[in-house]
Amino acid sequence: MYETIDNFLRERNFSGVVSIYEGRNQSYLKSFGYRDIPNEIPINATTRFGIASGTKTFTAVGMMRLIESGHVALSTSVREIMGYDIEFVHPDATIRQLLNHTSGTYDYYDEELVDDFDNYEVEIPWFKLDTPGDYLPLFKSKGMKFRPGTRASYSNGGYVFLGILIEKISGLKYRDFMQQAVFEPAGMKSTGFYAFNDLPKNTAWGYMSVGDSLVSNIYKLPIRGGGDGGLYTNSEDMNTFWIHLFDNSLVSAKSLNDMTNEEVELFRGQKYGLGLYIDDFENHTSYSARGSDCGVGFYSSFVPDLNLNINVFSNMTDGERGVIAFLENELLKGERIADG
Repeated sequence: MYETIDNFLRERNFSGVVSIYEGRNQSYLKSFGYRDIPNEIPINATTRFGIASGTKTFTAVGMMRLIESGHVALSTSVREIMGYDIEFVHPDATIRQLLNHTSGTYDYYDEELVDDFDNYEVEIPWFKLDTPGDYLPLFKSKGMKFRPGTRASYSNGGYVFLGILIEKISGLKYRDFMQQAVFEPAGMKSTGFYAFNDLPKNTAWGYMSVGDSLVSNIYKLPIRGGGDGGLYTNSEDMNTFWIHLFDNSLVSAKSLNDMTNEEVELFRGQKYGLGLYIDDFENHTSYSARGSDCGVGFYSSFVPDLNLNINVFSNMTDGERGVIAFLENELLKGERIADG
């Protein structure tokens, strides 16, 4: 099976890391391509990658940590936290609605409207977007998208606003809170919100196609990630994250149940909880974090019944596409996986 996976990834010129874990046991881990193409520096098993919207799963965990500390509840409204009304989100919108994409918050990066993600721009230079609060001018004088609870709509703006709320509630910068409340407790030593101009060693540059060339994504994304995207991590840390999340060392059993309960449907029937995608894996349930952006392709899933974690990191736009379905099909062919 693993030789078949190797051949598949080589044939499609995959660039990145693919890994499969059963608990902490590494069943498969292979790296392909370069983390720095001009200098031909290879990707390796511990290379860090940007995970784009995979970040939303971590923002959700951070908010659940604040809820468990007693600062707020899922039912807490925006008005209760901010102390005043904001034009771009209904004051009665709740934390739960922000987490499950039903808040109706104005979306600065509305994927129902944007059709050219590689060339999308905002009014503020990307290099000035360093923390969620820096996004507020993009929301100024904007109306809410719809009344909360009336429908679901995938919202980058809603998760940026969750980052702003985390800063308001915790009194810390979003990235510092996440480091202290999520990454350190989960033992994620290679994970963080790094700036494009200060990336740590062994971090993959992201690449996008322009004509026949591959160019860096550094002028297409915020200089540092926020509530909706931009986190960097690696394969080992993702496996560690899933283990800690589902053994209740990151959040309580009640909070995990809230996160994994089906709340809405996104993207033509895709089940979604609070920060987690929900799918069927044969006769089991799979939970995942996902992200795709300029120079980023990411997918990480966990099947609790099987203690199975599948990761795909790519430093190419949409580099994960097609890989996930292939991996899952190959795993389901295995008698042990199919029988559970």
